[in-house]
Amino acid sequence: MSNISEQLVEEFLTAYRTSGVYLHNRIARLAELSMARDQELAKATSKVLFTKLVEPLADSFEPSAVSLYNRVLAQVIQVCRKDTQAAGLDRELNAFGLTNEEHLLARVEKLRTSYQSIKFSDSKLSIKNVIVLSRVTIGADIAITSLVIGRMKREFPLAEIVLIGGAKAIELFRGDSRVRFEEMGYSRSGSTIDRLSTWIELLRCIRRLTAGLDRDEYLIVDPDSRLTQLGLLPLEQTDDGVGDRHGETEADASINRYLFFPSREYGSDTSSSLGELTSLWLDELFASHVRTYPGVSLSTEDIEVGRNLVSRIRRGSGPLITINFGVGGNDQKRVSEDFEAELVTQLIKRGASIVLDKGAGEHEKQRADAVVARATQLELDGRLIRCVEFDENRLNSGSTADQPSDILVWNGRIGILAALIRESDLYIGYDSSGQHIAAALGVKCIDVFAGFSSQRFVDRWRPDGRAETRVITVDTAQTTDLVQQILADVNEML
Repeated sequence: MSNISEQLVEEFLTAYRTSGVYLHNRIARLAELSMARDQELAKATSKVLFTKLVEPLADSFEPSAVSLYNRVLAQVIQVCRKDTQAAGLDRELNAFGLTNEEHLLARVEKLRTSYQSIKFSDSKLSIKNVIVLSRVTIGADIAITSLVIGRMKREFPLAEIVLIGGAKAIELFRGDSRVRFEEMGYSRSGSTIDRLSTWIELLRCIRRLTAGLDRDEYLIVDPDSRLTQLGLLPLEQTDDGVGDRHGETEADASINRYLFFPSREYGSDTSSSLGELTSLWLDELFASHVRTYPGVSLSTEDIEVGRNLVSRIRRGSGPLITINFGVGGNDQKRVSEDFEAELVTQLIKRGASIVLDKGAGEHEKQRADAVVARATQLELDGRLIRCVEFDENRLNSGSTADQPSDILVWNGRIGILAALIRESDLYIGYDSSGQHIAAALGVKCIDVFAGFSSQRFVDRWRPDGRAETRVITVDTAQTTDLVQQILADVNEML
């Protein structure tokens, strides 16, 4: 059945790209199939809808793609809300006065430039609560959300900062005493109704956090979050009962309660990274220049675990290099198993100690195992390359390595991976979350970019930080010299 969904997406995109015709019936059919009572069909269709249409539009970073995204998602939401499974979605949208597709579109189009009318002055002193939404993916939470948190702490020194996001995001920021957390998951592999229903849970959370506060005592910051489907689903009611506080009746208001960062189109005529653009947007919002960088704040417990683990593999004066070959489920970002194994073995031969993160999911773990299996067949100084693996269970049992090792394999929480990166001299990985963690921690980084859709995509997701970062764009059809190129960069950087 996914073939039918893929055909519907292809027909829609072909018609739009060649003649500008919007095939309303193709989107309607996709939305209907994604709400099927057959859960396998609903999930398969939803996966195609989001991975083949919705997410590529978001990843193009073009204003025209934002307009098309808004139109497609507004139609999908309107079709879905008519289904009895989405009764709660329909009820909440009606309460906001958003009764049809046109209302959804009109509101989100206003939202795109709403920040331009926001003015902060003495009103900052009244803010008691700043609620920041997670971007859902770890890389985006570091590249964008962490800057928002950092600037909000600076601008509102008396306010409580609350981050709403998943457990992984919380791990990366829980060392910050100024930030409180509300855990909320988002199913990137779920059906369309699963994804949209997260908004209802988010509404309940927002209402609880703002209960008892006047409307000038809190802010909600949405950095283009998937929790609101990139701003399409509202969080704040206007005085006239329609949508967020961005209607014409609010145009001259001194302060809005809902701040939306249009990350997909802000600075669309530049090659700046998302980190640089977020910093510029915050400057514009607060009418002051403060160069803001991504950051993470790890717990002292995770930092100590990281230190103890790397002490098992450091060899002499050689560098410690953390590597992650994870691709977030997108195998197009991967080069090859041969490349991965060759890179690890060559680095060890040149005196490096390696931390290898297994990544997420069985597929990535199997690939990491294959890299280790090949590396440990080779001899170094008259002996085979040695490896030790740690996971949560082994840490908790207090087990230790019997002998020094050349490779430490980590299979566990992202907070400890971040602590391992923190102890490293260099990080190497594909386009995923690891390079953003490295940049935020001030660790040098080599970012291997393969399978990208455009140069604009590479520009936007380039790691932003104070330490040196090198981005290597890869044609996966020609990777013969890639290992040598990376080895040369390692020599120069270290």
